[in-house]
Amino acid sequence: MTRRAALLGAATACLSGCTGFRLPDSGADRPTDVLQLTLWAGPEEEAAFRALADGFRAETGVEVRLQIVPFSQTLTTVDTGLRTGAPPDLFRVTYNDIGLYRSQGVLRALDPSVAAELEPAVAEQFWAAVTDEDGTFGVPHHTDTSMVLVNTAAAEAAGVTDVPERLDDAWTWEEFLDVSRRVADSAGAGRTALAVNWQQAGAYRWLNWVDQADGRLLSEGLDDAAPDPSAVVAALDVTRTFFREGLTPSSALPKSSQYTDQLFGAQTVAMAFVGSFTLPGLEVPFDWVATPLPRQRRASADLGGNALAVVDGPRAEAAAAFAAYCVGAQQQADFCTATGVLPTRTDVDAAGLDFPAYPEVMQQYVEQVTVVQPDLVRQVTVPQFNAVNSTLVDQLELAFLAGERPADQVADDLLRAVAAEVAR
Repeated sequence: MTRRAALLGAATACLSGCTGFRLPDSGADRPTDVLQLTLWAGPEEEAAFRALADGFRAETGVEVRLQIVPFSQTLTTVDTGLRTGAPPDLFRVTYNDIGLYRSQGVLRALDPSVAAELEPAVAEQFWAAVTDEDGTFGVPHHTDTSMVLVNTAAAEAAGVTDVPERLDDAWTWEEFLDVSRRVADSAGAGRTALAVNWQQAGAYRWLNWVDQADGRLLSEGLDDAAPDPSAVVAALDVTRTFFREGLTPSSALPKSSQYTDQLFGAQTVAMAFVGSFTLPGLEVPFDWVATPLPRQRRASADLGGNALAVVDGPRAEAAAAFAAYCVGAQQQADFCTATGVLPTRTDVDAAGLDFPAYPEVMQQYVEQVTVVQPDLVRQVTVPQFNAVNSTLVDQLELAFLAGERPADQVADDLLRAVAAEVAR
């Protein structure tokens, strides 16, 4: 809850004044064998990071000190350090934010030999999140993504007894709409079918639908809006239907501060798109199952999770070594087991991980994350993405409230607004 509440302002607050950064002075006070990692962390994550720091010190003699701050203050803390020339040596950062730091020239790229060793072990979509034409800036520490949770009793009341569990069997858009209509018809007063997790800074999850239609929001060069609006129009058609037909409540609009797992737990909706990172806190008094995200021309899913980014300073080499240590196969497996996040390495046996909450469902999320598409990742990690995401909040809110306005006109407005942000 703390993490999600902080996300409300993160998209607009992050790097509010991103000029004036300067690299650390070589004569910084901290000893060369002491690193500082700035991060947010709950109790389980703090313990897991301390275990990583202890293991690294035992191997190398280098101490890693944790500077733990609230999620909403992490990037502000990093930015302040960069402006004063005294930043941390490395920091935890969401994938959506790392592009802006890369563009400011304050991060140290991994040594090519280190990158060459890590790249084959990391799934392509997560490597794409930290890599551009200039190098690989940080390491993809872990990930998360979304699936659809389904209230079993509500589905059965609507005659929906076959809920797919595997990606290959996922509902198409048409099948998902049919199920949603049947569930809504039998839901009863004050309840309806579904809620999608595109609220506030999660607006970028709407791009799953564009990607499922085999389309793009940004151009191939990532410097403009996509020239072909057909997939955006298709995504608008299906997602606007949720609101036009009353399949989703107004509390599921992009500007809402109520989250989908809350609506699901209150049984306001029978189906909810929910991120895997919320499962440890999910306690509901009814039976439920998880089903993959709907698919159309292809399957797709949203990129969640965090990277460890290394600041270009006097201890960058040691900081990069610690970052690489954190994504070692055993270290990543231990971190995922302790905290309930998903691995980014393909050689981590996810089936053997003992996740702390809903382990069988987490194995379904492990499969879902395999269809996070590298091209979509590149679009949501551009330097301007925070502004693009804020624009999506505004444009989607208008789109869903636009009634019968033609989808092609709505798409044109959305793409022009996105193009303006990318061009800044």
